[in-house]
Amino acid sequence: MKTFSFEVFSGGTVMFDHDVCARCETKACVVVCNQPNLACVLELKDNLPALRVTPEEAKSGGCIECLACELDCQTKGLGGVTFALPMPELDAHLEASAREGRTPGFRQK
Repeated sequence: MKTFSFEVFSGGTVMFDHDVCARCETKACVVVCNQPNLACVLELKDNLPALRVTPEEAKSGGCIECLACELDCQTKGLGGVTFALPMPELDAHLEASAREGRTPGFRQK
């Protein structure tokens, strides 16, 4: 799998599966990122999503982490974009629940 990724301000990562992106006809992630009032950090290079800014600029807040690229890719594209964002409050809650013997529904078999 060929991937392209960059870090964002929250400490998370945006990942693109370029094997999936190569088959996508809509390039919805790039289209939505370039809408008015959004970050406009994505562009097409060789018909694949790429950063229009440096990775450092994206990480320092250039990417506003609006999730529009992932959502539009899921609904209008082929699902090749994934956000991995830190969620320390959720992690703490899950750890506390485990200590109390509670298992969240998504982890139940």
